Amino acid sequence: REMKSSYKLRITQWVTGLVAMVILVTVACGGAAAPAAPVAPAATKASSAAAAPAATAAPQVMEKAKSARDTATVVTEAEPAAVGAWSEGCSAEIHSIGCQDFVSDYITWIDDRNDFEVVLLSGFESYEQMAPDRWRFKLRPGVKFHNGEPWNAEAAKFGIDYNADPTNPSASITWTGPIKPAEVVDEFTMDVVCGAPCPIYPRTGIFTDFQAPKWFQAASEADRSRMTNAFGPYRIIDYQPGIHTKFEAYPDYLPNDNFFSQAAVIPFITHVYRAEATVRAAMVSTGEADWVADIGFEEAEKVPKWVSGTTAEVYTLILDTVFHPELKKQKVRLALAHAIDCQGLLDSLFQSRIKCWGAISMEGTVGITPENSAVREYNPELSRQLLKEAGYDPVNSIDVNTRPGSNIRGLEIMEATVTYWRDVGVTSELNSWGDLAKAREVQTSGCGRFYKLDETFKDKLDCDQRDPPGPYFTSSHAYEVATSNEILDQQRFNNSRMNCSNRSSRVCRRDLQEQAKAANAVPAGPERRKAMEAMLDIAYEEVFFIPFMQVEYVYGLSEDMEWQPYYAPRLRGNTMRFTK
Repeated sequence: REMKSSYKLRITQWVTGLVAMVILVTVACGGAAAPAAPVAPAATKASSAAAAPAATAAPQVMEKAKSARDTATVVTEAEPAAVGAWSEGCSAEIHSIGCQDFVSDYITWIDDRNDFEVVLLSGFESYEQMAPDRWRFKLRPGVKFHNGEPWNAEAAKFGIDYNADPTNPSASITWTGPIKPAEVVDEFTMDVVCGAPCPIYPRTGIFTDFQAPKWFQAASEADRSRMTNAFGPYRIIDYQPGIHTKFEAYPDYLPNDNFFSQAAVIPFITHVYRAEATVRAAMVSTGEADWVADIGFEEAEKVPKWVSGTTAEVYTLILDTVFHPELKKQKVRLALAHAIDCQGLLDSLFQSRIKCWGAISMEGTVGITPENSAVREYNPELSRQLLKEAGYDPVNSIDVNTRPGSNIRGLEIMEATVTYWRDVGVTSELNSWGDLAKAREVQTSGCGRFYKLDETFKDKLDCDQRDPPGPYFTSSHAYEVATSNEILDQQRFNNSRMNCSNRSSRVCRRDLQEQAKAANAVPAGPERRKAMEAMLDIAYEEVFFIPFMQVEYVYGLSEDMEWQPYYAPRLRGNTMRFTK
């Protein structure tokens, strides 16, 4: 399909089917104008999309597209810490394609080309809700893992159960909510049993992935980190840390009738890593690469072709409200928010192309309102007053943890933030972690670590009475993250950033834990929206987070590469092809 025509079709569908669009994408060549600011889908549409049908039809095979070239090179800013889907370091970030979207097929996918409906990937045929806390899935016969192991209900149960353990790396429980052991009905039928009513479970299955059980149980931790044996459209054929990951189109992949489950048409793809946006842009300009991520608007005019789109991410500071003596105080957190000239900062860095945003989740998320996403006023005098009222002690530094290249101009945003805080009397330093693994240690030393360290924590939820857990073993102060919410529902953060059981959470309150559980159980519709709004209202008033902006990525493409951005920072290799 010709790229510009597909965009016109896509926009037409969104205008008629959505109150607002999640992505407004412009294809640009040479000196074309920059795209208009993207707008997210309206909460009403996201809410209705979350209401899964009672049953789904079996998929039909999609006709295989063709590609004019056999090899491609893609470039991201960071090297993945591992290419094992269930290894520490595999994340939902775009540089983790080697353990995520190239090689893995999840239960479901969100089809942003068609009203954000839920579609099944290659391992499943249909699903049906059997009870408020039970969903029955029909598996697809004939699917095989990359190492040849058969796909069946026992293998599916293994993956469901692994993802249900919050202490496991890359567990999808932060999306799905608590899950009990899956139940095998017959060889190709499995029941997912939730730990509470789960009315939008299929929508939350977008990160529930699977690996070959026999291989995984026999492999060492080192071997698991260097390989993913799933059944996605590509398989790993060569992984050399620090150099590249090479993929081959999986010959036994079984496509179905949606765009994201089509067979791969580029036989071989190589993934390499370059931290500097200028280098990534130069690589596609010289023909060394065919697709490069996150080059920013400054480099867009230097590449043969570029596209931009939203990412379902909000660039945010996560404040340590549990372990830090000053950040436990709401007035201190509020003072920090009012000390930052968010819009002025973004205008200077992004040529007034990007607007400041006041909520942890993107516009259109079920629970977002104008009030709980309002940008805080830049008011240094108010900040100083709040600090005084809170009894802020400047002996207690409030530092910022970041890493180079995590977001275009991200380091500059964090440098400016530290300067703003110092200007109102806050002691603050910037810690820039060049090592991705070290940066993740800071992020994952949250309350959820205690679930594995001490079983009594599950009843006590006494995170604030304990010393910070490993692997960082100290307060994270404030750490930056581009935190995503592809399901467009506050449930994502009820289960993660505001939950005592999540390793990245710096919020742990029993009352919120119960309120979140109740909100997650409400079926899609007005009442669910109201319950989620209440959660986001609390997050806003308590200033658990300091958001900056809804992240927009600019991608550079070779002249003959046909690809359009997903609404989130995801890259399915089977959606790429060359036209000549």
